[in-house]
Amino acid sequence: MLPPSRHIFPQLAGRRRAALNFLTVHSGLIVCALFLLAGLFMVEDYGVGVDELLQRRFTRVNLDYILGRAASVETVTSHDRVYGVSFELSLLLAERVLGLEDYHYAHRFRLTLTHLAFIIGVFFCYLLAYRLFGNRLIALLALLFYLLHPRIYGHSFFNAKDPVFLSLFVMALYLLERAFRRDTIGAFVLLGLAVGLLTNLRIMGAMLFPAVIA
Repeated sequence: MLPPSRHIFPQLAGRRRAALNFLTVHSGLIVCALFLLAGLFMVEDYGVGVDELLQRRFTRVNLDYILGRAASVETVTSHDRVYGVSFELSLLLAERVLGLEDYHYAHRFRLTLTHLAFIIGVFFCYLLAYRLFGNRLIALLALLFYLLHPRIYGHSFFNAKDPVFLSLFVMALYLLERAFRRDTIGAFVLLGLAVGLLTNLRIMGAMLFPAVIA
């Protein structure tokens, strides 16, 4: 009969290998989840962006127009109509569904969702890098380069335009790679939706359309 240690040590080694394999396979998701959790505690450190109130006002005008409460959006100056409202509209709708009337809580909720959109973009960066290089270490390095950029990370809380555009651009690139790899109608439909939303956020997103055609 073998001593107990001979039974225990192989089991421990097997569990250790399984745990290490789990951490390796899900490293990108784990890092993103940890940074998202940390971000929930940092939301209060960020205030109101310079153009946040303007964006909220413009989005309310658009929502009233969509719901038939306003005849047009001409009440907003042409200078303020240079950005689309796809993301801002989702933030405002979420606030109203949850009944966040107090601006303090609405603002904190807004920062949280904006940061969440950034973290999702970071994860898609990891997925795209892994698809391109087939190496999880390289993909994790790409994730960290993206995630740990001080200016981008700071803006990911209070800037609902640039970091969100960047995140959606990375998602569109991932869907682009996926569409050409799968070569199915559904994959290209998803890519088209992503490019459409991207163009709504910033007109620069339209440059992906001729790139796909080319």
